[in-house]
Amino acid sequence: MNILETVGYVSDMVGTIGGIVSAVGIIKLLAQKKREEQIVSVFFCVAEGNKTIFLPFEIVRRDVSRAEILGRMGMLPIQEKSGRFVVRGLLTPEFFKNLNEVREGKTSVLHIPITQKELEQFVL
Repeated sequence: MNILETVGYVSDMVGTIGGIVSAVGIIKLLAQKKREEQIVSVFFCVAEGNKTIFLPFEIVRRDVSRAEILGRMGMLPIQEKSGRFVVRGLLTPEFFKNLNEVREGKTSVLHIPITQKELEQFVL
């Protein structure tokens, strides 16, 4: 085997390995894109009485953030026309943990902890 055949053989191997690595990268990218397009359901979880209330909006996983959730909740009708809603559950570690799980694709359900009194400010 001369030097040119060796260089050609090595070049073929490098090209093959590069192609395989590229294909794996593309497959991972497509899987991530598919996961980002999944729909996430949002629920209020009322501690008193173990009640769960589906919110009338769904959100695409890539758009899930605390700011987006607050914006969508701000579009929900509330009892006091000139007021702003207050949901202290949006500041809890439990909420942020669930938010991170949704963003990472571990779950497709976002639970917002809320008290019965806080729930009564919304017209659902």
